[in-house]
Amino acid sequence: MESERTEDTTEQAAAGETGVDAPDPMEIEAFLVELGLDDTLIDGMSPESREAIHRLAADRRTAEEAKLRTLADFRNFQRRSIENETRAHREGKAELVRELLPALDQFDLALQSAESATSVDQVVTGVRMVRDELLRAFASRGVEELVAATGDEFEPGRHEAIGMMPPEHVEGDAAAGSVAVTVSPGFAIGDYILRPAKVMLVQGDD
Repeated sequence: MESERTEDTTEQAAAGETGVDAPDPMEIEAFLVELGLDDTLIDGMSPESREAIHRLAADRRTAEEAKLRTLADFRNFQRRSIENETRAHREGKAELVRELLPALDQFDLALQSAESATSVDQVVTGVRMVRDELLRAFASRGVEELVAATGDEFEPGRHEAIGMMPPEHVEGDAAAGSVAVTVSPGFAIGDYILRPAKVMLVQGDD
């Protein structure tokens, strides 16, 4: 009897140190049965072995529940990320269209003016207004127009050479291999080239 009281006191002290109530032996046994262990095997176990199995199984269950919660949180994060990305793309496209609408209005005005225009200059003026409006929309988005002047050094990446031009057809005194004329402008966002400027180069002796 004295030894049993001593064991009970030891268990209570251990439980008090950890701050966790010692598990009920009947609860442990029911848990082991739930795990599918045979009654004979359970009866042959020491109390310490039963508690150890119970503790490990409980820890595993806790870890499994934590894993499922983490997986659910991650899936929710993925779903929200996809929704935010889709919304950002949609809003970006909508904002760009809104900025291009004034250019479309200028197109309509230019077409109306062309029907009653009395000179080519009036038509050209309308078209130039449309182009200026488009460039303003591009500039609001950080898009820079790339245009090389005659005599500028050819810059691969920013410029695309599409042909050569004899020096006698080039205005000024441009060096061979330099830009003779820009055929169509390029566009860039900072250092990122959207499209290089298409240029003709001054033809040399080679």
